[in-house]
Amino acid sequence: MKILVLSPRPLWPEHDGGTVATVRCASGLAAAGAEVSVIAMKTEKHRDTGDGHTTVKPENLVSYCVVNVDTSIRMTAMMRNLIFSNEPYDVSRFRSVAFSEEIRSHLNNNRYDIIHCEGLAMALYLNEIKRVTDVPVILRAHNLEHKIRKMMALSARSPARRAYLSNLSQRLFTLEQNAARMFDAIVPISEPDYAWFVRASGNKPVFLAETGTEEAKRMPEPAAGNLRVGFIGAMNWQPNIEGMNWFITSVWPEVVKKMPETTLHIAGRTLKKEDPILPAGKNISIEGEVEDAIGFIRSNNVMIVPLFAGSGLRIKIIEAMSAGRPVVATPVAVEGLPATSGRELFVAPDARSFSASLIKLLEDPSLRTLTGTNAVRLVNEHYQNGAITARLLQFYRTLTHGS
Repeated sequence: MKILVLSPRPLWPEHDGGTVATVRCASGLAAAGAEVSVIAMKTEKHRDTGDGHTTVKPENLVSYCVVNVDTSIRMTAMMRNLIFSNEPYDVSRFRSVAFSEEIRSHLNNNRYDIIHCEGLAMALYLNEIKRVTDVPVILRAHNLEHKIRKMMALSARSPARRAYLSNLSQRLFTLEQNAARMFDAIVPISEPDYAWFVRASGNKPVFLAETGTEEAKRMPEPAAGNLRVGFIGAMNWQPNIEGMNWFITSVWPEVVKKMPETTLHIAGRTLKKEDPILPAGKNISIEGEVEDAIGFIRSNNVMIVPLFAGSGLRIKIIEAMSAGRPVVATPVAVEGLPATSGRELFVAPDARSFSASLIKLLEDPSLRTLTGTNAVRLVNEHYQNGAITARLLQFYRTLTHGS
């Protein structure tokens, strides 16, 4: 089976959850026997991956092309969009003539069995694709984008920001509803998103295919020394910034008061050591954009995910659990995970319970070991990437009548 993957981000480096989700899916489909080609956007958010139309490809892909696309937020364009368009600006920024031309070139010169679109932004190209080919076009939905913006609106302090985010949420809701009916099938990556798309899609097929991991094994804790709390996440995503601001100001002081030698280590895409994007605090180390995300996770005793707006599956929680690291997270962050608080991780809805859970884990090495062991078991049972992508490939074969 020949599959063309369209992605709004390059596949490497794997510095954010969206990239990890795309890479795992493409690599897993290839390992399961599919012939996978990828056309990916390289935006200003990503490191240099070559000067456009890169042809150097990973071993498991038939071809890999990267197209430069400028998705910068511009106030003039945003206001024009708000006044003269019904399209969500979050999505319209990904419209690109060069990307369209690359899609057409691939479709005119190759025969594919499935067109696999990573994320809602690829809906911009759906009509164009369908004019060129009649093969099934699939939306792999990483999130419910309208849900994220709605949550952000509810927490916005500025009335103007609240109004804009509410408007954006409604536009995204309309687009996601339309996409659910226009694509030939939907592949969500979390249970709650799956349930929403089943309701929205009419009779279109909806198939749950979560993002998995290649290996789950509890790794030894870092060598004896100060206990380390870690956070890793893309810091050009507003919910991550807001979540860490809340943690540093409302949770961390209580932790340091109780355990004054404990250190907090923060890493993430676009984060710079000298960047004052986060508030200052005691025993806080800004690590910046680390090369090895898994290595960073393993270097900490406990990982945190303080998130108040989100959808889909939190890939970094799966990564931490697969290394046997206990996680303390807010309810939004763990939505869709088949985990029990106090067994595979700890769920804390407010500052008091978050600091209490974190202190409890830091004070008790045996609890960290037990929680990490349970987490690894859950990942092995539910999130093996090979098994997930093999099922997805079989689903694709049913769509194409076994081709």
